[in-house]
Amino acid sequence: MSARAGMISLFATVLCVGFFLEARPVAQDSALKFTISGTSTVRRWSCPATGTIEVTPGGAGEAAPGFPDGVQTVTITVPVNAIACDEEDMVEHLREALKEPEHPEITYQLERYTMTGNNAATTTGEMTIAGVTKPIEFDVRPLSSPDGMRSEGETQIDMTDFSITPPDLWLGMLKVGKVVRVQFDAPLGPSE
Repeated sequence: MSARAGMISLFATVLCVGFFLEARPVAQDSALKFTISGTSTVRRWSCPATGTIEVTPGGAGEAAPGFPDGVQTVTITVPVNAIACDEEDMVEHLREALKEPEHPEITYQLERYTMTGNNAATTTGEMTIAGVTKPIEFDVRPLSSPDGMRSEGETQIDMTDFSITPPDLWLGMLKVGKVVRVQFDAPLGPSE
């Protein structure tokens, strides 16, 4: 095969692959910020965390801000070791309660969503914490930002539903409440 024929063949292959990739929805992977907060017998507490969100546009879902063809999949992953708290003892006890060595990640997989207003939705999905998977709903607000679309959401989780014993510190003088509030802020990529 001549060099020219080889270049034409390579160019044709690139065009075909490019066409195929363009025709499929492309997942957008972004960093997200989480805040896990709750109460204890001593005071309220809050621990930030970072994770990733992967969004694949398209599919059978209804149109959403920034996603005129809907959203096909959403996967959120938060490494347990990305959870930080002001007190090192709290970090250690929280990671122990979440069984970090055996289950190093918290994940959420979207199953469906319903737009409840122009900038509001309810999502239902499966959350896995400490090896236990349960259905969870988030109240979500898709918003425009200078960098494209982003989404804010929140829910409350009873740790005991996931077989987690709420941490206690200082020989039981500080006991963490079993219900925690989970909030997130996630960039979703350029708006369309």
